[in-house]
Amino acid sequence: MKDPIFIVGLPRTGSTLWHNIFAKNEFICRIGEMHYLTPVRKDFSYFIKNSVGDLNDEDNIRKMYDLIFSGEKVKGISEGFWTIELRDIADNSLKDALIKRTIASDRSVESIFKALIEEYTVYKNKSQSCVKFPLYVNHIPELAKWYPASKIVHITRDPRAIAVSRKNDPGGTKQKIKKYPYLAWFIQKIMVMFVVCQYIWSSRLHSSYKKKYNNYELFKYEDLLSDPKRTIEQLCKHTGIEFNEEMLKPGKGQASSITDKKQEGFDSSAAFRWKKHITVFENRMITLLTKASMRRFSYDPESESYLTGL
Repeated sequence: MKDPIFIVGLPRTGSTLWHNIFAKNEFICRIGEMHYLTPVRKDFSYFIKNSVGDLNDEDNIRKMYDLIFSGEKVKGISEGFWTIELRDIADNSLKDALIKRTIASDRSVESIFKALIEEYTVYKNKSQSCVKFPLYVNHIPELAKWYPASKIVHITRDPRAIAVSRKNDPGGTKQKIKKYPYLAWFIQKIMVMFVVCQYIWSSRLHSSYKKKYNNYELFKYEDLLSDPKRTIEQLCKHTGIEFNEEMLKPGKGQASSITDKKQEGFDSSAAFRWKKHITVFENRMITLLTKASMRRFSYDPESESYLTGL
């Protein structure tokens, strides 16, 4: 089995589209969002602590996998890979393999992570996995340590586009607004500032990672939409997989937070759609606060040139 490919970045940066591109390779096992380690939401460590218990007890290891394969929305494993890919598995062969391997391991978060993605890839009869958002960007050093020969694809996007998308995110912000409609204005403003903070932090981490890790590379959403073939060829070169024309037909991504429609393929206008849905104040504020961060990511905030990194 080849070492995995990891797609890492901030939410609302086009991760589904990047994931769909890799899925066009017949040997790659597509693994959905895990959020295995993250500082901004309840993650796998939270799940172990609050729903499982001490893994030195073998009964708790069995309990852990019973919960994982139950399909229930347990905090820490409530979406993505946990409730979509694993929920559809009817036989017990994968669960039994995971229990056996975990019992024989040191039972660390590293060992469990490796067991999950490797055994699932074997179960799907594939030779390499591509994991979307396994962890938050500050945990990239863990990935590089766990899999030194893996390929890490850090995806990013214009922060103003991310802010507009997060402000209207149907799976997050809109749910909160539905629950607290009288706080709608405050919730949206908080999400915009949250994006700004995340973006600045991730840009600083990127500056460190690009010097430290040979298996790490940054890719921009706007580059993919404006020149799909060239960007995908660079993606293939970095990850060591063979380019094929089917990668230029990735299928539908997630529904747009603005149009609420699933776009099929590459829509170059999606890179700039945020301009029609951002206030003048938000635009100026985000640009001012993230100007240095945009430059770290090879964006030019003045000219709005998205091809400076190619």
